[in-house]
Amino acid sequence: VLVLGVAQVKSEAVPVGCVEIRNRQIDKFMINSKTHDSDRRHITHDKTAQQWVITKEGDNYRITHGSLKEDLYESSQYYNGNYVFTWIPKTRITDGGATWIIWSSGTRGFFYIKNVKYQHCLYTRGMGNWIGAYAGCNGWNYEWQIHQFKCKN
Repeated sequence: VLVLGVAQVKSEAVPVGCVEIRNRQIDKFMINSKTHDSDRRHITHDKTAQQWVITKEGDNYRITHGSLKEDLYESSQYYNGNYVFTWIPKTRITDGGATWIIWSSGTRGFFYIKNVKYQHCLYTRGMGNWIGAYAGCNGWNYEWQIHQFKCKN
C-alpha cells in the first residue's frame, strides 16, 4: 500500500530584537569587517558571533549591527555578487537598500534574507570572505540561522 501525503510547512516567526545570524553552509556567523570607505563597512563571517538587531518595519525588516548601530544594506556595487555593507553614517537609508524580506527556509530556525530593492539574497560566496547578495535564494549557502537572545548592548 502506497500512501502519499502533502506536508505543509508552517510559517515560522522571524526572531526580532537582539540576534546572532549564522550561515548554514559554512557554520559561521555574520560579522562586521574592515571599512571599505568612510561610509561603508564590509560584512564577513567568523566562528565568533556578533550581535545584530532585527526590527520589523511593516511587512519587512531592518537589520542593524548591535554595537556599531549601523544598518545592513545591499549596494549596487558589484563584483561576484552585489556587495553588502553596514552604513557608517547614522542617517537612514530609505530607498529599500537597507530593508529586508525574511522568511523561513522550511528548516526550523533557518531563514532566507532578501533585499527589498535589489531582490537578491544574502549568500556566503562573496569576494574573499565577504558576504554578498545574489539573485538565487535556494540552498544552504542562502540559509541563515537566526538565534534570539538577551541584548548585550
